[in-house]
Amino acid sequence: MTNKELDFLIKLKQKKYRHPASAGEACFVVENPKVILEEKNNKNLKQVYVTDNFLASLDDSLPFKYQVISEKELKQVTNAVTPQGMLAVFAIPEIKDFAFKAKAIFILDNIQDPGNLGTIIRTADWFGFKDLFLGKNCVEIFNPKVVAASMGSLFHLNFYANLDLVELVKDLKKNKYHVLATDLKGKEKFILDTAKKIAVIVGNEAQGVSEEVKNEADQLIKLRSFGQAESLNVAVATAILMHEFKR
Repeated sequence: MTNKELDFLIKLKQKKYRHPASAGEACFVVENPKVILEEKNNKNLKQVYVTDNFLASLDDSLPFKYQVISEKELKQVTNAVTPQGMLAVFAIPEIKDFAFKAKAIFILDNIQDPGNLGTIIRTADWFGFKDLFLGKNCVEIFNPKVVAASMGSLFHLNFYANLDLVELVKDLKKNKYHVLATDLKGKEKFILDTAKKIAVIVGNEAQGVSEEVKNEADQLIKLRSFGQAESLNVAVATAILMHEFKR
């Protein structure tokens, strides 16, 4: 590996280099061999790096071109505590236009924990939600910890990030979406009008959905509690809601 390549991979650990302001392609790193192999035909796959030890552990040859690097180099560029021997660079895909046709969508307001966001992405993929909307203060989608927790599901969704959620909710309502916001003071018993398109907002791990965004929602809701816990982890709560809207 050249010093230029090594420097490039090290820089991709930082958000400002994953989204360069000047000339240069926006890229991110995936370190899970299973995910990389699943995405072998992805048009955004730019480069794959492997170690000799990883190659020696394989039963078959790899289905794409790769570059062999040393264990020392891998440790310099990896984000993992225990590197698995493979690393790939992907170009960040272009954002698609949203057509306001999806029957149900989820909106994330100020989600801060990368593990939570990655889990929400993976859960959305499981339940077949194709569009995910993120407010300006959410953790970045291509943060290494988000990428790891999503287990490849980020390749299956359309993302709309850095949004002004107040303006987004107004646009959704103009396009006949019924907007629900989660809140501890919301209604446990609510009836969904299946004839309407639904948008669900889930909020920050500590503060929940911001007041200005809640004020734009049509209805405040909460999951029914049967025990004494004050609240649920946001990724768990989102998974339950996604299941409810797919029943």
